[in-house]
Amino acid sequence: MKIKVYSAILLVIAVVSIGGYLSYEPYSEKTQYQKVSLSDEVNHEQTQPLSFFVSVDSSIRSDKQVVLSHSQLSWHMQLQAQPNSELLLGQLSNISYSQDSKSVSLVNTLPFKIAHTQNRFEELDLLGLPAEHTLQVTRQLFDLLSYDINHPLTLTQSQAQVTYRYQKVNNTIVRTVEKQTYLNANHKPQKEQQDWRLSLNNSGEIAQLNYVNTRYWLQPQQNYIVEQSVTVTKAPSRSLMLAKQADNVNAGIEADQLQSKRIQVTNKQTFEDALVELKVSLSAELARAVGQYLVDNYNAYEIQALLDAMPDSSSAIIYALQKLQTPQAEAMLVDLLQFEQTADLDKHKLAMALGRFGASSALSLKALQLIAEQPSHQAANTALLSLGTMAYFSPEQAISVKNYLQQNLSDQTSLSTTVLAVANSKDSNLLAQLPPLLHSADGAVKLNSIKVLSKHMHYQDTVVSALLSSPEPRLVAAFTRTILETKQVLSAPNIARLQQLQSQTHNPVVRKKITELLEG
Repeated sequence: MKIKVYSAILLVIAVVSIGGYLSYEPYSEKTQYQKVSLSDEVNHEQTQPLSFFVSVDSSIRSDKQVVLSHSQLSWHMQLQAQPNSELLLGQLSNISYSQDSKSVSLVNTLPFKIAHTQNRFEELDLLGLPAEHTLQVTRQLFDLLSYDINHPLTLTQSQAQVTYRYQKVNNTIVRTVEKQTYLNANHKPQKEQQDWRLSLNNSGEIAQLNYVNTRYWLQPQQNYIVEQSVTVTKAPSRSLMLAKQADNVNAGIEADQLQSKRIQVTNKQTFEDALVELKVSLSAELARAVGQYLVDNYNAYEIQALLDAMPDSSSAIIYALQKLQTPQAEAMLVDLLQFEQTADLDKHKLAMALGRFGASSALSLKALQLIAEQPSHQAANTALLSLGTMAYFSPEQAISVKNYLQQNLSDQTSLSTTVLAVANSKDSNLLAQLPPLLHSADGAVKLNSIKVLSKHMHYQDTVVSALLSSPEPRLVAAFTRTILETKQVLSAPNIARLQQLQSQTHNPVVRKKITELLEG
């Protein structure tokens, strides 16, 4: 699964603790609102800042209610309207952040500006704050504080696009989910529950927000519960007036932070401090320092014991060894993967780390092949997928991996997973061998082939032809989702062919998915 409020807290805690170090991508999330007419509902004569206390709490628990990771983030927020303008000047202060009971230093104050109209916050400008900074979570906070009684709001998050409808009961606003579409069908919770309630005072101003989101994730050998709660409470207004800041005033925050809190990893205490820092920063430089400390001071059995003793830091430990890029680190990862006593979840993380190691030798290649060829092994599929990744990240092993995947395709060994491994390899010659599998009698093989080939424009005709010959609902749904996610443009002939299928089919799911595709 590559942490902050809403799905942003999930990024820093859930992604880190459940393996995000091994597949981390820069966080980016934007809000998209339905187009509605805008009227000026802001009191533009007001110059006294509005003031709020904000508290965010996030945790990951096992299905046995064991807390694996916990994060707390809070701040005081001021918003000040500007005369004859929808623009609000804002500032966060008294910022406090802790990760697993250890304090993490952020920044003293954070100025920003944002527009407010018809009870909706839009166009947040964090004044140059780096995209990966923890306080980018402010974007999701303003999503939570926005509502529209007359029109639904559609929010596009990192994992799903959700349309909410809002209703006012006395001085309380509640919302219901009108439509929810996960952007990646392979990465969605088994179940999700959310409770959002916004209270207004008699003047119609925000008095309090209470929000709880609980997601239940199925993982190999263990299930996880990720819960985020957000509380916003109106506070007494301060007399301090906010001043307009330069457009890039926050641009240097990240560099200053990393420089001021760089940790030398020389003993157990600095090692533990570095792990806490690594969870927040994902710094490759810090990861290498932690990895070097590990190989200098621990053998493989002792590191395995560390993984068991510090489950909330296991991803950081594995990530550190991956980033070290030395033969010693590679050998450690291979040993840990092969130990019977290594936890199943850690074996998946280790296999992924070997796939992304970069400086891989035949040692990693053979270790992953050995596991991939044991169908009963808990990490067999992950190992095969990681072999595909190795072909992309490790040029020295690319030929060997491609030959291995070629043999799997020829022998039809673990075929459905091999198709996904081919996608990970990004090898055009291997991809060219997948079109015949669009007509496979194995449903999983056919489905994965559609998912993979739909991402490539030059296979669009071939995939559409396969759908026309076998218009199963799940295949059409997979094609629709992939095209929309990758923002591809359908060719005119393919639009015509899909419209014809839509008019001829009696399956309501197929008709609905084609409609979504053509209107998307």
